[in-house]
Order: sequence, then C-alpha cells, then structure tokens
Amino acid sequence: MYKTEKLGSTQMEIEGPSLEWIKNRLQREYGDMYQILNYKTTLKGGLFGFFQKEIVNANYVVEDSFKRYNSVPDPLKKMPYPGADVSQFQHPQAYAQKPDYMPYMTREASVKVGMQDLQQNSFTAKRDEFLKQTLGSGNVTSMLQVAQLTKQIEKLDEKIDSISQAQAASQGDENATIQKINDLLSQNEFTQNYIRKMDEKIRKEFNLEELEDFDGVQDSVIDWIGESISIAPKFNSKGKFAHVIVVVGPTGVGKTTTIARMAAKLRKVAQSKKLPAPAIKMITMDTWRVGAFEQLKHYGDAIEIDVDKAESADDLKSLFDSYKNSIDFVLIDTSGYSPNDYENIAKMRSMLDVKGMQPDIYLAVAASTKASDLEKIIRNYESFDFRSVIVTKCDETSAYGNVISILSEKNKQVSMITDGQQVLHSLKRASPVLFLRQLIGFQVNKDKLVKKFGSENEED
Repeated sequence: MYKTEKLGSTQMEIEGPSLEWIKNRLQREYGDMYQILNYKTTLKGGLFGFFQKEIVNANYVVEDSFKRYNSVPDPLKKMPYPGADVSQFQHPQAYAQKPDYMPYMTREASVKVGMQDLQQNSFTAKRDEFLKQTLGSGNVTSMLQVAQLTKQIEKLDEKIDSISQAQAASQGDENATIQKINDLLSQNEFTQNYIRKMDEKIRKEFNLEELEDFDGVQDSVIDWIGESISIAPKFNSKGKFAHVIVVVGPTGVGKTTTIARMAAKLRKVAQSKKLPAPAIKMITMDTWRVGAFEQLKHYGDAIEIDVDKAESADDLKSLFDSYKNSIDFVLIDTSGYSPNDYENIAKMRSMLDVKGMQPDIYLAVAASTKASDLEKIIRNYESFDFRSVIVTKCDETSAYGNVISILSEKNKQVSMITDGQQVLHSLKRASPVLFLRQLIGFQVNKDKLVKKFGSENEED
C-alpha cells in the first residue's frame, strides 16, 4: 500500500511485498531524493492467520528541494493510472515518460505516527537487521513467520475456548465432576488451553454414568497429566572430546548456582557408583552481572573445581581447545538477558559456535514464572536449539501447572529441577512423579504413580 502526501519533509508510508520492491518504486517516483527512515516485516491476510503473505511497511521522507518530475500534479494532486487523461496535469510529459507507472495501491489518509510507534519500528528494524547479519535473511524471515503464526494460533485458541465455554454455559450441561476437575486444574495454574484439552478428553473417555465416580475420573486425569510431561533422556558422559554443557536463560533464574550444582552432582554420582571422580572445568561467560565470576569461583573452590572466564568466542575456543583432550566435563555459565533482548541473545548464540565443541544446551526457567512469560522465553531462546529445560527455584512455588502446560504445548522436554537452599546438593533429575505428587487438591496415590512412571529419585 502506498500513501501519497504533499512532498517535502512530511513523513510518508509505503507498503509492498518486499523491501526491494519498495526501493524500486521510490526510485522510479523520486530518483535518489528519498530516504527510508525505518521498515518492518509483517504477515497479512490469510484464513485464521494461515497462508499469510509477507508485507513490508516502510516510513520515508522526500527532500524539500525535490519536486516530482519538477512539479506536483495539479490540480487533482493524485497519481495517474493507466489510461488516465494526463492532460489535466501541469506537466503531462513527465507521466508520458513513465507509461508503465502504477502504484501498488494508494491511500489519501494522512500519516500519523506517534513517538512510541517510531521507537517500536526503529527497534524492530534494528533487531531484524542484526539478526539478518548474524543468522541470514532466510532464518530471520522464518523466525518472524513462526512468531506471527504462533500469535495467530494463540488468538484462535482463545476464540475457540471462549466459544466452547459460552456454548457449555448456554446449554447448562456442565457436569459436577468435570467442573470440579477444571477448578482443581485452575488452582494448580494450568493454562486454559491445557484445561480445555483435558475437559475434551474427559468427555470423550467417560460416559455420564462413569462421570459420577469422581475418584476414577481423578485418577485418570492425574495419569494424563503425567503422560503429558516429557522427560529428557540421560546424556552420555563423554565422546571423543570433553562433554560441554551450557546453561542459558533469562536473568535471575539461577544459572550460576545450577552450574555449580551440576558439577557437584557429577562428582556425587561417580562416587555413589564407585567410579573415579570426573575431571571438570567451569567457565563463566557472564560479563554483565557484577560478581558473577567471583560467585562461580566461590562454588568452585568449595568443590575443588577450577573456574575460568571467557569474554569472547575466541576466549571460549582457546579454553575449549586446551581442555578437550584432558577434561571429562566443561560446564559453561552464560549471561542472563530479558527475553525481549534479541540482540544480546543472538550475540550469545554466536559466541557458542565453537568448532568441534558440540555442546548440550539447557534452558533454565524459574518454576514461578507466569505461563505467558514462559511461552515467550521458550520462543525467544529457540535459536539455541536447547536440548531440554531445567526448572529452577521449585521451592519458591507450590503449583507447577504453568510449567507442565507450556512444556507440553511447546513439545519441550524437562531434564532437571533445582530446589532447596543447599546450593551444592539440591539438583534432581526430573520425573513425572516429582511433579504429580505436588498437585494441589488432587488425591495422589504415589505408589501407583511410581509403578507407572518410575521413581522420582532416579540418579543421572
């Protein structure tokens, strides 16, 4: 779409199928006398958000001294179209020289861009440009399409959910057992999408007579919740080179203490199996947080493990090359960033691309994080191709529905959890039973769950 306004320093907007298309159109219209201020890529059209086309919106200005083909079309002040009588304009010969000119589409509404919109457009443009330089334009387009598609699907789910609830309310057919199960799931902070799917499964699996048996329905629901929790497989201790483990995630989730806990756990497991203590090195790449190196070194001193610092990809490569043939495990702590800090997240990702390192990357998230924030964190750290999720600070919450819901919806596995205040002795391998026995309001038969899902205290 193409907004035509009076020429000069007035900011205008143009919309087209690509940035190259926009540049060609502005070049044809204004020569070299225009300047693109910023642009952003969005998806438009389609059915329920699907089969959308990529559209580029750009804001631009034209220099004051320039006049289109030395004049402004007068008196109508609007663009000619194929077959138009151009004799009504002051300089019809200008248009005769451009017989193939036809705007993508014109709008005569004024361009009103607030300061907040300009800042957002500028941020988006800078982010996209940085990601293009780091990952390549193809990957950026895919990431944007996935993000937009995810939002559209979420909106569609919300609409379906509200319609389903309205239909149930209007029909007055809400079963007491189903309502009680839904209330318990809400109390445990499961998402509405997760609750809706559980509701549908109950209705499908139980007839009206069976629904009278609340205990039976409850047992099935607990089993279904456990089945929706995907546990990551154990990792192999060592291949050709040192096994590198990296923990990434937003600020404040406890990545540094998790690294120290991992080191202590590796030593403890080896000791319990009467194996030689593994050779371990810890590295911090957290150059933002004051005292990050000192904190990790304090833990390292407590368990007699050396700690090094890497401030660049070259530093990390040098350290890995010196370790890879003599060390069993290299544990790497990283800087924490806001999930919206795309630039620094991308920089951290590029720093980890060390030839031959092939790290196992884990995403750390706090158990008390809101479901909507968890979804955003997982989406924005997707570029790390993380192996699985470590749920931290489990002692700071009593409900895990938010974590179970989002990991299930995103098809992500959970490998470990951390809880308690004993920094070096509170890392556990995740298990469905560990989460299920914390369900609020449900009557949980632990022995039955252990038979179905295995022990909650299995060592890695």
